[in-house]
Amino acid sequence: MNSKIIFFSIILACCSGKKTDENVNTKNNSKAEIKQKSNVTTEISTDINQLEKLINLSEVRPEKVKFKYTFIDNSKGRVPGPSDSFLEAVLYFDDATMEKIKSFDKNADFPNTGFQKKDFKFNWLDKEILTELENSGPEKTARPDFVFGTENGMCWYLKNKILFIKRTT
Repeated sequence: MNSKIIFFSIILACCSGKKTDENVNTKNNSKAEIKQKSNVTTEISTDINQLEKLINLSEVRPEKVKFKYTFIDNSKGRVPGPSDSFLEAVLYFDDATMEKIKSFDKNADFPNTGFQKKDFKFNWLDKEILTELENSGPEKTARPDFVFGTENGMCWYLKNKILFIKRTT
């Protein structure tokens, strides 16, 4: 009986469809575009609730967001390993909330983060934001995340918006 179960399990495993690198699935709706290729899933979205699943927005809630989240699932390879994820976001705030954020971290002491302006030039950003980033002065630097509850997030403050990066590898 056990050998029949094992045999059936092997047949079932062999017959299950395997995706190839050429298979790309795209799911579109009004707030998100999700693309999957092999073990990489990429989502570009304006859904605040989806972003809130990735970072803590309970202290300061943005008026609107746009983000790109990339998840690389390394758990199914020949030698399974940890999965990697990359989050790039722009979060828009009103004047009062942005001042609250700046006052919260203006006295914070932190080492040089190693991030530079070029790290925040996300290829999906609007031209206006890229121009604002390029024109931001030398006093604007990459700052550790004191706001969204991440250990490895970095922020770049612009006028009423924050560019945010988080990498987990």
